[in-house]
Amino acid sequence: MDSDIQERMFTLITKLSWTSRERYRRGLEAFIRDCSTSEFDVIEHILTNLRYCTSVDLEDAAEKAGAIITKAWHLDPDDTMIVGLSEPNKTCGSTAYVRAIELQLPRCWDKSINTNFVSAFRHRDGQKNLILIDDFIGTGEKLNKKIESLRNNPKTQSYTIHAISFAGMSFGIDFLSNKLSGRLHSELKLERAISNEDPIERGLHLIEQMESLEKDIFTKPGAYTFGYKKSETAFYLEATNIPNNNFPILWWDKYSDETPRETLFPRR
Repeated sequence: MDSDIQERMFTLITKLSWTSRERYRRGLEAFIRDCSTSEFDVIEHILTNLRYCTSVDLEDAAEKAGAIITKAWHLDPDDTMIVGLSEPNKTCGSTAYVRAIELQLPRCWDKSINTNFVSAFRHRDGQKNLILIDDFIGTGEKLNKKIESLRNNPKTQSYTIHAISFAGMSFGIDFLSNKLSGRLHSELKLERAISNEDPIERGLHLIEQMESLEKDIFTKPGAYTFGYKKSETAFYLEATNIPNNNFPILWWDKYSDETPRETLFPRR
């Protein structure tokens, strides 16, 4: 192992408290083994700038979301539905955020809250407003498909749709906010972690090093190069499935030769 990289990793661990947890040890050791000194520049950059969130952050965001629903949007539980994006037989990070928001609202909202997207619209006559809840917005594609499906369905096209997310990429949030005429709130608004780096020369160097690292896990560039559709996300909510918008070096679990690879964060 390169002693310079080891020293730099040790410095990172002393600065970033979350990296000292045992569950991240093997993923960090893999970075030390796999990186050249120059490639470690981009690892150092991503880890330093990664937005690492905990349940405390989620609860704080839910408190603000509850206030937005009742005080900023002035919505009423009698004609409003709150709906998560989970599908039948699938786990979804939105469920935890829906529940966190539920706990911040008065009990009169209980019957208006649904974690499952499909079952939420059964026997729901007379509703005027709809709040879609997600834990993370990447490109905005997934949520936009839900919005379009609702607008194209005669049974749901009359809803005034709002959306709330715990975190999201700025370009995805802006795209959806335009679709919803501004009726969208995201607690965290994230920028691309490399492309927006200043000065430009620094950004170009980081791009080059990330491309070099990704050659170890991909035989050729694809949909997840630099994260889904090059989202360049550096974000993780503790104890959840890391979004595929994140750089794959954080979660891709095999090398280009199909051998297993230790990852920093889990993704299923």
